Order: sequence, then C-alpha cells, then structure tokens
Amino acid sequence: MQPKFAIPDFMKNSTAEEIHQRMMNNLPADIDDMPGGFPYDFTMPAALEIDEFINYHMTRALMICFPQYAWDEWLDIHGRQVHLERHPPESASGKVKVIGKPKTVIEMGTVFCTPATDTGPSIGFATTETAEIDESGMAIIPVSAVEKGISSNVPANVITLMAKPDRYITEISNPDPIKGGTERESNDDYYNRIAEEYANSLTYLGNDSNFIRWAKEAGAGDCIVIQAAEGPGTVKLVLVDRNGQPANEELVEKVYDHIVSPKDRSRRLLPTGSAKLICVPATTVLIDYTITGLIYDETTSIEQIKEDFTNTVKTVYESTKQKDIVRYNDVRHIISDIVGVIDFEEFFINGETENISLNREEYPETGTLDFS
Repeated sequence: MQPKFAIPDFMKNSTAEEIHQRMMNNLPADIDDMPGGFPYDFTMPAALEIDEFINYHMTRALMICFPQYAWDEWLDIHGRQVHLERHPPESASGKVKVIGKPKTVIEMGTVFCTPATDTGPSIGFATTETAEIDESGMAIIPVSAVEKGISSNVPANVITLMAKPDRYITEISNPDPIKGGTERESNDDYYNRIAEEYANSLTYLGNDSNFIRWAKEAGAGDCIVIQAAEGPGTVKLVLVDRNGQPANEELVEKVYDHIVSPKDRSRRLLPTGSAKLICVPATTVLIDYTITGLIYDETTSIEQIKEDFTNTVKTVYESTKQKDIVRYNDVRHIISDIVGVIDFEEFFINGETENISLNREEYPETGTLDFS
C-alpha cells in the first residue's frame, strides 16, 4: 500500500493568510497595512496564487516524482521504468452448454446473455470459437464476457438467452460459474508490484518470492508456492485472481505461459533446474464474519465499513499462506482501524472466536458480512 505523503518542512506555513501576513510584516513602518487599504488589497491576490502554487502544484509535482506517492498515469510511468504494466480490466470467461438440433453451427462471436433484472442489465457473453452441436444434441462452448470488470462474474445457471435467437437452439445454460472478471489494477496493488520489482529485480533464483512476483505479473492476485510438489525439480503454484477467487482456466494458462514461455525459450523465467511447473486454481475456504453492537459516526456507513473491511482483510489473507492459518486476532483489529468506527461488542469468525486452520493448498475467501 502506498504511504501517505508528508509535506516537507520547507513548504509548511504557506497558506494564503500566512503568506499575506509575512508580506504585511515586511512593509515599511509608515505604510498602511490595514485591511481595505491599497497595499493590503493589492498583495492579497499574489498570496492566493503563491498558496495555490505551493500547496497544490508544487505538492503534486513532488508526489509524482516518487512511485510511493504517484497515481494513475504518473504511477504508470514509474511502472514502465521497471518494465511493469498496470493490469487492465479483464473479462470473465467460462463455458455454456447449448442444447438443440444436431449439426447446428454456432459461429464464433455469438452472444449469449443473462436476463435483465430489477437491479442490473443483461450481461452478454460471446463465444470464442466456432462450435457445432453434436449428435447427442449438445455442445459445450467457451465464452468470454462482452464487457470487462467484476460485474461480468456470474453464478451457475444464469445464462439462459441468446442476443439473436436461433430456432434450432432450445436450451442454454452455464453449468459452472463464469469468473475471472476483474477491474483495472488499483494504484495500491500496482505500487506493491513496483516496490517488489525494485527490491527483487535482479533475482531469478526461483525462490518463493520470485514465483509470486511472476504470477502477479501475469495477472494473478496471489499464489501459494509449493516446492518439490511432485519430487525434486517440480513447483506447484496454487492461484487466485485479483478478486481473491480461484483462478479460471484462462488465468492458469496465462501464468504458466508467462513463467515457462513454451513458445519462446529465450523469455523463460522458470529456472533451468526446475524441470516442471504445475499451475492450478486454489481451493477456497469461505469465512463469514459477524459483528454485533457496531457503533460508527456520520463519516461512514455500514456499506462503507463492509467495503473497507473486505479490502483490508485481503492483506491478512496474503500472510496466511505462510502460516496456513487465519488468526482471529489478526482479523479482529481491522474493525477498530476503520475510519468512522467507534466501538463494537462482539466479533465472530464463522460463528466462533477461534482461528481458522487451512490446508496447504487452500486460500481464504470472504463469505457473508453480518454487521449490525
């Protein structure tokens, strides 16, 4: 996470009022410095301009000089200096099952949809290859969301329509959730990768930190590294996406290709001593959180507290892969640190006040948040 920018001492005491007061103090003793007088009114506009220059333009100029404080396009420039690009938003992908007349051809780019609801519009998914319904009257077709972002992630059995109906197709469904849709990488997450690259840019030894960094470069949100998974020379990466969800097939393939580079060995990151890389999606463990007697002030709301908690608890999840445990006390204090929260009575993880143990290839996932 990016640290908060602290204004240097030489820029302090530079409000328009402070600057103007120094101007008045520097006037000769026989010159009128009272409000409404000509010297007072004549110099105040200059003080306002100097205030804006120091406290806005100069401050921003200093911030964009350093990746710790830069943002958006300025942070992108720092990323490119260490050969890292910000991850763009991604489309969710998966498969749909189509039932209809055998030998019906479904062209690449055909759009299947979820129904529109009171809370949101229909979501479209385009086929990524041409397919034909087989003799059994069924076809399984890979699809990718038309619009990118987390809104393109949908549960199983909600894709039931075609954008342009075909009379030879009688039934549409998605047996499994369509997932992998992510938003544009945030400034904090992008900065974390830049900082890691500065710290480790010359290390290609194949230790755990290298594999985690390479997986994130390919678009993963995090990964668990299991050395010698199938004996000496083998490494397994257990992957989640940037939403903390198990990686889909597309992301698993992207991470493998980025590290192994099977089509161009000159770009291979996998050390020669590692004969085999295995990439698999994580098995997630749902964790529900309950808080009673929550007291907060007017600067926040239940929705904002839930959002802040969800974002912050991800940092705790990242540390769990080293310990295989979600510690109750590591999570409980997050509530007290959220801006606007005054107090609360009880805090439960899965209805208990105990730690949650994880298997080596399991990754925690936030379930329901019952904050009352």
